[in-house]
Amino acid sequence: MIFVEHLLDVLKKNKISFFTGVPDSVLKSLSIYLDKFNKKNHQIAVNEGSAVAIGIGNYLATRKLACVYMQNSGLGNAINPLISIAHKKIYSIPMLLLIGWRGAPNLKDEPQHMVKGKITTKLLKLSNIDFCKVKEGKDLKKLNKLIKKGTKEKKVVACLIENKVLENKNKIKIKKKLNSFISREIFLINLLKSIQKDSKIISTTGHTSRELMKVRDEKKLKKGKDFYMVGGMGHSLSVAIGMSLKSKKQIICLDGDGSLLMHMGSMFTNGQKKK
Repeated sequence: MIFVEHLLDVLKKNKISFFTGVPDSVLKSLSIYLDKFNKKNHQIAVNEGSAVAIGIGNYLATRKLACVYMQNSGLGNAINPLISIAHKKIYSIPMLLLIGWRGAPNLKDEPQHMVKGKITTKLLKLSNIDFCKVKEGKDLKKLNKLIKKGTKEKKVVACLIENKVLENKNKIKIKKKLNSFISREIFLINLLKSIQKDSKIISTTGHTSRELMKVRDEKKLKKGKDFYMVGGMGHSLSVAIGMSLKSKKQIICLDGDGSLLMHMGSMFTNGQKKK
């Protein structure tokens, strides 16, 4: 286990004070800490490619490395700006990628994470990105050395962190915001009771799909066929559009705000095909 505070000490010594990225369960402790103590120098991005671009802009303005955090599932989104702008052979813009490594070797995880986890290091090598794996306190020395190399050679470097490795030294209380919206469960129950029997539901990744499956089972609402987006966050609407173009049945897309924001251009495509 590694404390977030100790990790940040290494970054601070290397003059890394700006953070941007997409929240990730593996790096949850980091996000909680930044939200509490570093709001002025922390910018959440809508997707990983945008986070890299924000990191590039930070370097252009300050000549200091940014820390760009993400889950390895979002590495594909980040590849374009990493290779076509930040790469050593293009503009040579250094930054530190802090990557939550789902599906790491020898760790049990969901199928979609196991597939991406297996090729994560290969993607970094193909992209000419030097990286280190941080599992315990002594590995922070490797990270410190890697950051110095990235700074000196003006190149992108990465740090891979497995699940349940990063923790907060002191417990930070999270204030829960109360609202008057209906619960997702109640919404799903009413939706399933009111839609056509042969409707097709495309359900976004995460809690929405899990709860949809749970509600169908517990409330005996096993009508219709659902497609659960276990991965590909941000692409639910596009899948629904593709299906609707070739189907006469009612197509329903259940998406989340974060997912929709990731690739909001799909809203334009959807609007073009309105009936």
